Amino acid sequence: MAIIIKNKQKILVQKNDKVSHYTLPGGRCKLGENSISTGIREFKEETDICINFKKKIGMIENFFVSSFDGKKYHEILMIHEYEFNDKNLYNQAYIANIEKNKKGHITYIWSSVDNLKNVDFKPEIILDMIKKDEFQHYIFK
Repeated sequence: MAIIIKNKQKILVQKNDKVSHYTLPGGRCKLGENSISTGIREFKEETDICINFKKKIGMIENFFVSSFDGKKYHEILMIHEYEFNDKNLYNQAYIANIEKNKKGHITYIWSSVDNLKNVDFKPEIILDMIKKDEFQHYIFK
């Protein structure tokens, strides 16, 4: 599942130093856990920051080969918008990742959607989904 947090005309994105692309924060659901709760749990685990669910944005089915292990995946990506409990966090230039990760160091930064169209952002369709005010479902093979 993927987390969108908006800050005026920007969104919070993450960059892992082991890969060339940017993406949204998020993670995988645990067995029996819904995607809304997953977003809250994952962001807390990664940043020690509490967030609140705002609305559902959409769903993307991706068929891809992982940059990390070279395996083929079929991912069902739920995208939800959240907001910070602590409104002061919107004034920070970046958000620190506190989670130990074997797959690289992750940095969270604010970026405009227009800027993300000029870099390698995955999946790119999310940039269009953010602008629409209705739930969307895309399938990419």
